[in-house]
Amino acid sequence: MNRRNFVQMASMATIAAAQAATGSKKKDATLNVGIIGCGARGLGAVVNILSADKNVKIIAAGELFPDKLASAMEKLDRLNTGEFEGRIDIPKENQFTGLDNYKGVLACDIDIVLHTTPPGFRPQHLEAAVEAGKHIFAEKPLGVDAVGIRKVQAVVDKCKEKGLSFLGGFCYRFRDSMVNTVDKIHNGHIGEIKNIQCSYNTGLLWTRLRQENWADMEYYTRNWYYYNFLSGDHIVEQGIHNIDKMCWVMGSKPPLEAYGMGGRIVRTDDKFGHIYDHFSIQYKFEDDVYANFTCRQQGGTERRVADYVVGTEGTADLMKAKIKSKKGDWRQRKQGIQMHAAEHIPFIKGIRSGKVLNNGDESVISSMTGVMGRMAAYSGKVVTWEHMMKSKEDLTPPTYDLSASMSEPPVAQPGIYELI
Repeated sequence: MNRRNFVQMASMATIAAAQAATGSKKKDATLNVGIIGCGARGLGAVVNILSADKNVKIIAAGELFPDKLASAMEKLDRLNTGEFEGRIDIPKENQFTGLDNYKGVLACDIDIVLHTTPPGFRPQHLEAAVEAGKHIFAEKPLGVDAVGIRKVQAVVDKCKEKGLSFLGGFCYRFRDSMVNTVDKIHNGHIGEIKNIQCSYNTGLLWTRLRQENWADMEYYTRNWYYYNFLSGDHIVEQGIHNIDKMCWVMGSKPPLEAYGMGGRIVRTDDKFGHIYDHFSIQYKFEDDVYANFTCRQQGGTERRVADYVVGTEGTADLMKAKIKSKKGDWRQRKQGIQMHAAEHIPFIKGIRSGKVLNNGDESVISSMTGVMGRMAAYSGKVVTWEHMMKSKEDLTPPTYDLSASMSEPPVAQPGIYELI
């Protein structure tokens, strides 16, 4: 599938889904929700979806590790008060652990499933969810490699066929101030787009030290952020937000190619696995529009999460919702509803009305663009979108068995890392 066909088919599928939407049987009834992955983002998603609709109830939960599920259940019990009282009711028989925990959740009487596991598990879990006929919220990114993300595109298409919602967790697209800023860009307020500058530069994140009784795979999955087969590296797991905004500004069309570099300077300890601590990628879009993206996770450095768009008539600052233009300056100071909560409002409304929300196509493009940048930095070569559509790079390990022994993958070295 070439790049042009990919975009055309995605657009056609979106139109077909809108035409096929029918009234919902759940217009006023309670919508039951299950959650797969009960970490901080997972519990945050629970709060977000409960806030979006008063007739939503959490009834099932799955987590890889029993101790993490027990901790999550304590937090959920404390949350089950005030405005959420009586809306979190997860009986023991609906609590699941182990590698197959997602199967248990999907077998429960749920309408919606929240996928908030490490992203390496996303393709497999999403395939099972659409087969089970569930509406899907999938936290970003949608996968960690080209093979996995192409599997998710098939899930997105099947959701359209079945009339199921698919919400990819690119929450900035639901921040009111940013939506209005991007609308003004698309309506020509800064003229023709010429360049985009994006950065997601932060400090160090959490780590989990290895315990003596943990086998290799248990350690990797508990310290999952630092292994690209589980996180995709930080350009894909965290920096993907700004890559998504870059693609959004460009009409959610994929870049033609990516070229860049990266490495690890401060992440030299074993606890940091094999991922990089900085990336610098140049993406080339149609009409010779270049987008320069940087991200780093290094302690003691200046943090800057920003997106600047340069046009022939002016400039836009997405994070500040601010435009300077020959056509008139503009700024929106109020951001609107918190974006993680805002994304669930149209998601639930679509399920109730039958006009389901499906932002899977653009979520796939952004996820693939992040992987594309990582592959460019790892290899030191130019990576094209055409290559991503046929790439055989599959980071899935031979097994996820928690008792398995597995040699830690080496740190990628440009010029040596094989581009497949």
